[in-house]
Amino acid sequence: MNGNLVLFQDRTKHAVYINKNLKDFTEDAIERITSNYSIPIGKGGFGEVFKGVLDDELVAVKRYIRQELREEFMDEVSIHSQMSHRNVVNLIGYCIGENTLTMVTEFISKGNLDDILHNSSTSIPLDIRLGIAIGCAEALSYMHSMHLSGDNLVCHGDIKPANILLDANLTAKVSDFGLSRLLLGGITQYTRNVKGSIDYMDPIYLREGRLTPKSDVYSFGAVLLELIARKRVKEGSCSLISTFSNARGKGEWSRDLFDREIISAGNIKILEEIGKLATECLTLDIHKRPRITDVAKRLLLLWRQEKREFFFRTESVGTSNLMRCLGSFEMDVANSEILAKLGNMRFFTEKQLIEVTRNFSCLCSEGWLAEVYKGTLEDNTVVAVKKSVDAYEEHIIHFVNGVMIHAQLIHTNIIKLFGVCLEVGIPIFLYEYAAEGNLSDLLNGSKHFPLELRLEIAIGTAKALAYMHSSDSGCIRHGSVNPSNILLDHNFSPKVSGFSLSRALTIEYNYDDSVVVRRHYSDPSFVQCGLLTVKSDVYSFGIILMELISRKLSTYDEDCELTDLVILYNKAYDSEKRGAAMFDKDITADKDIILLEDIGKLAIECTKLGPDLRPTMKEVAERLEILRASWGKASQGR
Repeated sequence: MNGNLVLFQDRTKHAVYINKNLKDFTEDAIERITSNYSIPIGKGGFGEVFKGVLDDELVAVKRYIRQELREEFMDEVSIHSQMSHRNVVNLIGYCIGENTLTMVTEFISKGNLDDILHNSSTSIPLDIRLGIAIGCAEALSYMHSMHLSGDNLVCHGDIKPANILLDANLTAKVSDFGLSRLLLGGITQYTRNVKGSIDYMDPIYLREGRLTPKSDVYSFGAVLLELIARKRVKEGSCSLISTFSNARGKGEWSRDLFDREIISAGNIKILEEIGKLATECLTLDIHKRPRITDVAKRLLLLWRQEKREFFFRTESVGTSNLMRCLGSFEMDVANSEILAKLGNMRFFTEKQLIEVTRNFSCLCSEGWLAEVYKGTLEDNTVVAVKKSVDAYEEHIIHFVNGVMIHAQLIHTNIIKLFGVCLEVGIPIFLYEYAAEGNLSDLLNGSKHFPLELRLEIAIGTAKALAYMHSSDSGCIRHGSVNPSNILLDHNFSPKVSGFSLSRALTIEYNYDDSVVVRRHYSDPSFVQCGLLTVKSDVYSFGIILMELISRKLSTYDEDCELTDLVILYNKAYDSEKRGAAMFDKDITADKDIILLEDIGKLAIECTKLGPDLRPTMKEVAERLEILRASWGKASQGR
């Protein structure tokens, strides 16, 4: 039995297992999240979907249409709650109310595959389409091999383009588990109550009520055809399944079968192989259909082949150099300690990194320890690939130490660590990609920077640091809190990064006189005596608060060992009892002055010279949220 599961029984006595970390919302909370269901974004056979906001993050709220579907609702919540995979939409919580049945999931920005393929003119290259297919196949592989509340696996039961959502990078996220079933013993299930989308439904299931993992394989095959033809699997009397099956039987693959956008002289064989694989999935002999795990492997090989073909077509490098880059390498067993600490982290070969980064061709940034390159995984997930540029032992220790700590941190405002390559002398790491750069660039730039966004960035960063300082993370002091280490995703949500100077504190404080410091943001107590404490992060965060409301970057004063902003803010509040002279003129509307003054006062408290005089990061985060709430109420009252 999974230790995260608890047995739940509602008033109808229908008992299911649910992940204990799932949030149980009230009806009032759901109404607040959705602004009283004001923004509909979709509708299906079971319910309606609305956009909402929870803890500053966009969410999707699915409301069941009929109350008599309570048991079906609980089954869907139970199955979905037990899944954790990057290609499955994340379920956040649920509400069983007197009047409503609702589920809250992460919000996926690009909508569903059906709309992208058939209701838009969005250009989708072949490698991206393969990535979508791989993401979906990986999710199904996970479902078909997982063990939930017993010796069971999951059959999705309704795989179709409308149930494959796409994020900003067109990474696939399988959704809608309303027709999913636990298959006892992982084999098969019979039912007289056949439900699903007829155009994508396995004929064996339709005719006999026989549901197996191969039923999902059939439906996936239909989706695969739509991806390469960009036509619906059935329109009027035309059927993609019949057309492609006939082509395979005759061995005649006309170019007209495929979407013109993705045809080139170099990839027609790849398209034919995808067509063959799809028709294998669609065979009426259920025993001859491949397993979804094998489908995923074959698609990955085709993706890699397409990447190589694209590389040949677009890069001015010699064939011998390319083949050298794509050669085989042996695992360096000397990294066994890193291997053990990273646990279940995904491991990449050097060959795979060449594919992911297109031979490290897109440099994003350079730092004192590493270079960062942009890359794309096989399921279209965009990643940042960080490799050390310094062979000094001390710097390597900092670099690897940071990753060892980072691997233990899981928080929405901390940059995700995806994987590692250990085949090289110094390990290379893959992270979540931050599309909008870092806070330093935003502060230095000329882009419009509204007060609301500045406050959201401050709150998200504070929450991440409060989490790091808590017992949940093992009490970790970041050690290098500065705008360059606050990355911003495509929604400008903050993602804390840069853990090379981080330390796990086994007691409330420790001493270390060997750590490199950035004096612009460093706690004077640490600079002077090497005192390691989480309150040093509070000091650094206080300077960031000052920068956010002044849009000025701090500089260091050698004479008094304080930054100019700390000095100026203290003078302003000491002499004038207010900080108005320091605030960025773009955000000093009369209605916002009270909020700005309160943020300035909080920043002053964070940067007090005595660590014991500073608030904790948890207190800082809570106070910022209170300020946001009161500011919002005041705005509504005007």
